[in-house]
Order: sequence, then structure tokens, then C-alpha cells
Amino acid sequence: MANSVDRTPIEVSEHAANLTQRALVWDMTLPWVPGYAEDEILPRFHATGINVVSLTVGAREGSDFASTTRWIAKCTHNINANTETMSVCRSVADIDRAKEAGRLALIYNLQETMFFDGGIELIGFFYELGVRHALLAYNVKNAVGDGCAERTDSGLSRWGIEVVREMNRVGMLICGTHSGHRTTMDAMEVTNAPFIFSHSNAYGVFPHYRNIKDDQIKACALTGGVIGVNGLGEFLDDHEATSHSMFRHIDYIATMVGPEHVGLGLDFVKNVDGFWNFVRKADFMWPPNANQTRTFSRFGQPEQLVELTQLMLDSGYAEDAIRGILGNNFRRVADAVWK
Repeated sequence: MANSVDRTPIEVSEHAANLTQRALVWDMTLPWVPGYAEDEILPRFHATGINVVSLTVGAREGSDFASTTRWIAKCTHNINANTETMSVCRSVADIDRAKEAGRLALIYNLQETMFFDGGIELIGFFYELGVRHALLAYNVKNAVGDGCAERTDSGLSRWGIEVVREMNRVGMLICGTHSGHRTTMDAMEVTNAPFIFSHSNAYGVFPHYRNIKDDQIKACALTGGVIGVNGLGEFLDDHEATSHSMFRHIDYIATMVGPEHVGLGLDFVKNVDGFWNFVRKADFMWPPNANQTRTFSRFGQPEQLVELTQLMLDSGYAEDAIRGILGNNFRRVADAVWK
């Protein structure tokens, strides 16, 4: 890990605190599969000023169609039992109403497209269940294309092209996080809607196979899409996952393609030991980064979002740009794509 990360404590001004509190704050990825969903997490997120959270309700390992649909049903049931504080949202209008009422708005995502392999009609089925975005491939190869840790970079398959087109048709956002370079570039050529990287950092800041390269960043922006900056220390090149490190990636992407194409996807995990134990057991899927010793780093915390606001203010970002990065940019693409 780099030694140049600024770990000076960040003093947050009243201006930054108020701006964060007034803004729509949208976190595009919170792992929420069994083993990661803990009752205290969502109230904690809401208390920090976060208004919208996308819950990962399906992932590659330990999931199949039956268990994933049952899990989604359970999540929806639990959220509906707490409607005074949270709600499942299916539209931008739902999100706006939730914020106005002081409730946490929740949407669902899938960190895989293997759930669609049973038939193209399953994409619309998951959309009806509340899934509003899905990533193409999780680190390794699937029927759609290659993942970012795969030994090949073969690109989008013929089936993958059909999946992208059907996701466009039903209104599900297509995500390139965890997916192979060529797979994402192919998908961004095929899509007729804004494309997202829900929780990805910049390879130009730190060359990790999970981070995305400049041509991916530029291609995403050309679709009108958004890149959500990730808070895991290994991808930041910072074991402590400081706000300064997250800001380096925000600023790099914003400088390259404009702040209107940057968002937040913290990828927060409370069960840090559980995550790294999974990584150890799945080293075929999670190989160490080239020339890097794995340090089992920390995750960025939701309380750091106000620090990011402060760093953006200190760096001269306009308030409208900060509001966009905090949440309005993902709101824009959701409004353009969801049906």
C-alpha cells in the first residue's frame, strides 16, 4: 500500500455538514446477502444522512435462482415491516417521496447476471421484484462475458448482447463493476441507455485489476453514465480507507470526464473478517493484485461521506457538482433508464 496517503483528521465545517444533510445522498452498493445483512446497518446509514441505498440481494457465491428470489422476498417483507423508517422504492418518484417523509429509500441490485441464464424473460421478472441494476460478471467468466480477474479478456458473448438489450428494454441499469475490460467496452457500445460502474475506482490512480481504466471511464461518460467510487482500502491503495484516498479517485474521474459522471458506491461491509475469509477461500476469483501484498484492508464508513463533502468544498467544487456526486447523478441516470 502507498505511504503517501494523507491521514490527517478532517475537520468538518458547518457548511459541509449542512450541505450533506440537505443533499440527496445515494450509495449505489451495500452488500446485503446472508451473512452481511445486519439490523443495525441501515439505521446507521440513514443517521449519517444517506437517503438511498442499493442493496445487493444476489451474488455469485452461495446463490442460485431459488435462494435468491426467496431472499428478495424476505428482504422486502422485513422492509415492509418497518415502513415508518424505510421503504422499497421502484421509481425516482418513490425515492423523492421517501426522502421527503424522512424514510430511507432502498433499491435492489444483483452482482451477477448468472441469474438470467434460465431465460431472457427472467430479467423482467427480477425487475418486477425491485432489482434496478445488475453487473455483468463477478470477477470471473460467466455466460455473458469475462470478469475483471479472469485470465482472458474475451468480451461480451452473443448471449451477453441479448442480455444488454433486454436490460435496456425493461429499464434495468447495466453495471460494469467486477467485469472484464473488453466485456464492459463491448456492453457500452451495445447499450442504448446510460451505463454505470456502481462501485469502481480509477486504475489511473491505483493499478488494481478491480479498478477501471481511463478508456472505460470515458466510454461510460459518453453513454451519460456514472461511476460510483468504492470505499474498500485494497482498491484505494490505502489500508485505512481514508476519505482522502476516496477523494483522490473522485477527483481523478471528475477531472477527466466531469463531476456529473461521478457518484458513490461505498460497498461497505461490517463483517470485515467474514469478507476476507471468503476472499481467502475463493482465491481463484480473488487473486492478489499484481506485485502487491494483500493487507486485508478496512472499508470506508458511511460517516466519512460528510468528510468527502468537506474535501470537495476545500478543492473548489461547486455546490451543484457536490450534490451531483453525493446523489443527484445516480438520480439522473435512474430517471433516464427505469421504467
